[in-house]
Amino acid sequence: MKRKKLVVPPGARRAAAAVGGLLCAMAVAALTVTDGAGRAAAPPADDVRAVPVAAAEGGLVCPVPAELEQPDVGDDEFSAAPVETTTSLTAAVLDSAAGTEPSITTLDGERPDELTGPLTVGDVAAVREGELSGARTVRVTPGGATYATATVASVTTDGDLRGMVAGPCAVPSVEHWLVGGSTSVGSSGRLVLQNPGRTPATVSLEAWGASGPVVLGSQSLVVVPPGEQVITMLEAIAPDQSRLALHVTAEGGRVGAYVQHHRIEGLVPAGADLVVSGGAPSSTTAVSGVVSTGEPVDDPHAPRLDLLTPGTVAGTASLAVLGPDGPVRLRGGEEVSLEPGQVTTLPLGGLSEGSYTVVVDADVPVVAGAAVDRKGTAAEDAVVDDDPYDRAWLAGQAVPSGGAVADGAVAVPEHAAYEVTLSGVPDERDPERIDDVEGSTEVALRGVGPDGEEAWTRAVEVPTGGTVELDRAELAELGDTVAVVAEQPADQPGVVWSVRLAEADDESLFSVLSPTAPLAAGGDVRVRRVDAAG
Repeated sequence: MKRKKLVVPPGARRAAAAVGGLLCAMAVAALTVTDGAGRAAAPPADDVRAVPVAAAEGGLVCPVPAELEQPDVGDDEFSAAPVETTTSLTAAVLDSAAGTEPSITTLDGERPDELTGPLTVGDVAAVREGELSGARTVRVTPGGATYATATVASVTTDGDLRGMVAGPCAVPSVEHWLVGGSTSVGSSGRLVLQNPGRTPATVSLEAWGASGPVVLGSQSLVVVPPGEQVITMLEAIAPDQSRLALHVTAEGGRVGAYVQHHRIEGLVPAGADLVVSGGAPSSTTAVSGVVSTGEPVDDPHAPRLDLLTPGTVAGTASLAVLGPDGPVRLRGGEEVSLEPGQVTTLPLGGLSEGSYTVVVDADVPVVAGAAVDRKGTAAEDAVVDDDPYDRAWLAGQAVPSGGAVADGAVAVPEHAAYEVTLSGVPDERDPERIDDVEGSTEVALRGVGPDGEEAWTRAVEVPTGGTVELDRAELAELGDTVAVVAEQPADQPGVVWSVRLAEADDESLFSVLSPTAPLAAGGDVRVRRVDAAG
């Protein structure tokens, strides 16, 4: 089959232009000289040259397979892990220009022996790897414009870890904000710090709970050796926290960070998932992929929203809930009081059945996350008859001024059904006027097949102030898909989106993923030779 040429997507062109523009602006500032009177004078044009600077090799660092810390009790009937966990890695790299060959390696840069399908050179590279045994990195050098996306999904059908524990492979960073999880009775959280670099990284931890900042003492500083990962049990350093928010900052290198969280209610599994990094503190934050089954307000399994203002100043926030039929007024969401340093939880029960995006506007910087539960069915031989639940933790996405940009990609595991949720974020979100918002944005969706070919395309009209969803049946008809890519025009109202995964044989096992933004490419730097004397 002839490989289809991928054009440079609009979002990636914007990313490349932004990086190139920034580099040029820095170069122009550095090249400014002064005349005899001390006034700025432009250097002679023939002394300036544009030197192309390629983007450095980077990539994504992936979560490790989900696992329990509890020892085996020796009795399968009461075992915390009565069944095995299956884990897969799915990755796709879409590059519109020549770059170095992408690869999948271990954290220390070695190629894993069990890799079943290499990332191949070309416009699109895709791979699916089963029986994952440790941390992986997807290494790629951006060309003119690159999407790189990967997902690690662990599925456990019974026991304490019952659920779909899925998360994206993410660009390592010097800062992460993790909103979600808990360490109260029945809950456990494993903070995983990963260093794919060549130098040690010194990581500082901050934590907040429902009552305010959590004192971590000597545990607030962690050294992560190069090519290794360090795991910290949160219940050991921040016990009895019914809700949590973490701030991870690194010096000496960039790291990956996430929390593997699971909980039980008595002997009944109550959900497992990853809490992944979301947007940094911002006055506007969006959480996409909130699903309601019509739970009442007082239902403990109704969706919930967690908010934190990490500063020292109190503030207020208002919520815009964007649903299938447009904006929805949430009782109590018109004005939410925010105490500095305290994680505030707002129940989202009382919504009609459907998918929603919650947009938070605050007069102080905030971070946000959400939790969504899904009911399963107790096994016939279960010790307790109560039905289990699975839980998905949703990361907040920062909404830049002028609207969010939808451009991004999500990798889809092989044995998962998936649905795509898209919401149009109106510029005007005043609770008294949001019902009057109009307009829409056309988002271009495309799927990448396991052979690296473009499998399908779809233009989706997303109403401003509303949410649309492509359900699993509609997407299944389009064929096997390794990754979904979304792009939107820059001159239309912003869109946020997410992908909801579910185990094909048991829809109650699920997770929600936010898109990975395009990787930034290199650009030109203007330089000139100068006389260092004087």
